[in-house]
Amino acid sequence: AGVLPLYELHEPGSVKLLPLGISVSDYLDALIDPSDPGVADALLAAIVDIPGWQECHLPDLPPNAALAGAVTPPALVETRHPGEPCPLLALPSDPSDLATVVPRKALRDVRQAQTRSEALGPVTIESTDLSTVDEALVDLLRLHEKRWRDRGEKGVLADPAVREFHCEAARAFCAAGMLRLYRLWIAGAVAGVYYGFYCHGNAYAYLGGFDPDMTRLSPGAQLLHHAIRAAIVEGAREFHFLRGGESYKYAWGAVDRLNLARTFKRS
Repeated sequence: AGVLPLYELHEPGSVKLLPLGISVSDYLDALIDPSDPGVADALLAAIVDIPGWQECHLPDLPPNAALAGAVTPPALVETRHPGEPCPLLALPSDPSDLATVVPRKALRDVRQAQTRSEALGPVTIESTDLSTVDEALVDLLRLHEKRWRDRGEKGVLADPAVREFHCEAARAFCAAGMLRLYRLWIAGAVAGVYYGFYCHGNAYAYLGGFDPDMTRLSPGAQLLHHAIRAAIVEGAREFHFLRGGESYKYAWGAVDRLNLARTFKRS
């Protein structure tokens, strides 16, 4: 069994088939029962029978995506393109070996930030559960908005509909045991919030909100350090920084992994 949710985009002179989640999702794929590998081929073949479209574009397919290896139907012509970099960090099996994969400077900077923070008062990192997820999300949205407002921009969480979606999704992921929402408290104040996920041996750093007034204390780096160590303890093999080549990701030792984009036209 499997599902490939698509929608039609009508442009001048062209109708495109695009996957739900395009642009806003770092990784895309069909939903497929892993015990039936032939489903991906069947789903791709089924788009041939959809009338009226000229182009089907499937971007952001990670190397292990079912659609990345699906066979091109004979009635279609395919073009493949590399996607954006999605840096990831291969993790050791023990947190004490973190220095074997993370540059020393990054770890040294975190230690110094922790020392500066402790000089101001108690420092704790709190894991969120169902009883605190709503409260933590309020802090995330507040800090994310404050950080981007100081830059004269709105940020990705400005739209009320987007906020409502994340609140609902975070509760569901928390109930499923996949949400990793951490709050960093420094001297009684929330300095930052880490919003990520864990599933099937992989950790995903999705979004963060940090108090721009506490930049000197590097709340983002402290939370990332905690999230990476926690992922190792849970047995994660990879820590995904997701789409985009921001410099801080490479400062943690991440290396690029490119997604795949597949574009199909009728032959």
